Amino acid sequence: MEKDNITYEHHHSNFIEAKNQAMKLLGMLKGCITLNGEQVDIDVGGVLANIGSPEMQGVEKFILKWIVAKDSEGNVIQLDKVDVFNAHFNTHRSHYYPLIIDGVLFHFSDFLPDGVASKVNMPNLVNLTA
Repeated sequence: MEKDNITYEHHHSNFIEAKNQAMKLLGMLKGCITLNGEQVDIDVGGVLANIGSPEMQGVEKFILKWIVAKDSEGNVIQLDKVDVFNAHFNTHRSHYYPLIIDGVLFHFSDFLPDGVASKVNMPNLVNLTA
């Protein structure tokens, strides 16, 4: 994902860690995911409402753990350092939610059965992550 000349690269975790976080995420999102024939609808508002909850904080930490951020010159932004993390997101607050949503898609969409990921309908997601 790229925003304001900052590139965020997601990297895959190990399977067990990703699966455990996916199970927590599914538990939190009960009622936010509905099946309508072959269509899978995800209530983005319901997902966003969980950001900041104690349960979601673990998922957020997991996503952030597997990100490498680089500035326009290719220098790594060390988000694993608390002071750098705070300074970065104080400057780029509008990056946080889209980054978390992008991370959810990156890490967990491949846990869906074959073909289901392509049928996921998340209204306005493009606007949120653009």
